[in-house]
Amino acid sequence: MEMEKVLAEIRGALNEQKTLLLAKVDENIVSLRAQYEALDTRLKEMEKISRPRRVDLPGLEDEKTAFSFFKAIRAIKSGNWDDAGFEKEVFDNTRKKAMAALSGTGTYIVPTIYIAELIELFRAESVLIRSGATVLSDLQGSPVNIPKQTAASTAYWVGENQAITESELTLGQISLTPKKVGALVKLSNTLLRLSNPSAEALVRRDIALSLALKIDLAGLRGTGGANQPTGVAQIGGSLNTVTIGTNGGDLTFDHLIDMEYELASDNALRGNLGFVFHPAIRRKLLKLKVAQYSGDTAGAYIISPISERVLQDWLGYKYAMTTQVPINLTKNEGTALTEVYFGNWAELIIGQWGGMEIMASQETSDAFEKDQTWIRILQEVDVGVRHDQSFCLISDAKAT
Repeated sequence: MEMEKVLAEIRGALNEQKTLLLAKVDENIVSLRAQYEALDTRLKEMEKISRPRRVDLPGLEDEKTAFSFFKAIRAIKSGNWDDAGFEKEVFDNTRKKAMAALSGTGTYIVPTIYIAELIELFRAESVLIRSGATVLSDLQGSPVNIPKQTAASTAYWVGENQAITESELTLGQISLTPKKVGALVKLSNTLLRLSNPSAEALVRRDIALSLALKIDLAGLRGTGGANQPTGVAQIGGSLNTVTIGTNGGDLTFDHLIDMEYELASDNALRGNLGFVFHPAIRRKLLKLKVAQYSGDTAGAYIISPISERVLQDWLGYKYAMTTQVPINLTKNEGTALTEVYFGNWAELIIGQWGGMEIMASQETSDAFEKDQTWIRILQEVDVGVRHDQSFCLISDAKAT
C-alpha cells in the first residue's frame, strides 16, 4: 500500500510537470503566432504599396494619355505654357499635393499615373526586374522599413521532467532611403519642335533604358557610398560565395552546381531563382567541350545541339545577361575575370518614390551652339536585400 501511494505521488508530480511544460509550449506557440501575424500584416501592407497607385488629380484622370514630354520640355525651356496647358495643370496639381517633396519653384514632377508607359518601358529594360526583383512603387516618407526574419525558432526533443530549451523567432528590417538616379538626354531642337509621336516614344525608351541600366548596376554592384545603393556584390554578411581558383579560372557547370548548393545549405533555394552574368559567360558555357573532361579528340560540345533550350536545361534555372557586369576584374595574377550571380531575385527590393523630376535647358555646356535641348530626369530609388543567404556570387570566372 505504501509503495502504491509513493507511485501515485510520483505520477501526480510527473503529470503536473507535463502540464506546466505543455502550457509553456502553448505560450511559446501563441507568441510565435503573434509575431508571424505581425510580420504577415506588414508584408501585406508593403504589397499594397508595391501595386501601382493612382494619383488623384481632380479633373485629369481621363486625360492621362494626353501628357506629352515634348510639350512639357518646350514649355519648361521657354517659360511659355500656351501650348502645354494640360502639362502645366499636371505640374501645378502635383506641386500642391507634394510640396514637401519638391526642391524648389523650378522643379517639375511628373506623377506616376502620367508616366505609366515610361515605367513599363523601364521595367522591360531592367535585367533585375525581368529576373524577378520586387518593385515597391510610389513609396511615401523616408526611411521605409521592410521586415525580415533574422533567426528562426528551434525545436528540441524533451525528456520527462525536463524543461524545454527556450528559443525565439528574431525579426529585423531593412531600411530604404531615397537616392537620386538621373538620366541626361540630348535632343535636337528641330526634333523637339516636330512633336512627332514616334520621336517622343524614342526619347521615352532612351530615358527608360538609361535609368534601368543605372539601377541594374547599383542593384548588382552598388558600393553603398557616393549616394548610391548597396548592391548584391557588396552586402557582405552572409552572402554566399564560390571561388574558382587562386588566380581565378574557367567556369564549369560544377561551379554553378556549387552555387545552387550554397543556397540549399542555407534553406534558401526557393523563390524566383536565376543567374545573371555577362554575355561572355554564355559564350564560355556554349563552347565547353567533352574533350576537356574525357580526352575525347572529336571536340564534341557538351551542350548539344547548341540551342537556347538545351542551355536552359543545363543551367536548370532561367538566366539574364548584362554587359554591365565587368569582364576586367583581377585576382592575384589572374586578369580578364568576371562575376556570376545566382539567387532568389524576389529578395532584391527596388523602392521608388513618387514620380519623376524633369528639367530642360539649352544653356548647358555646348547645347546652345549645337541647337540642342538637354533633358534631365531624376528618380528617387533605393535597393535592398531582404536575406543575404538568398544570393551567391562568383567573382573570379574567366571571361575569355
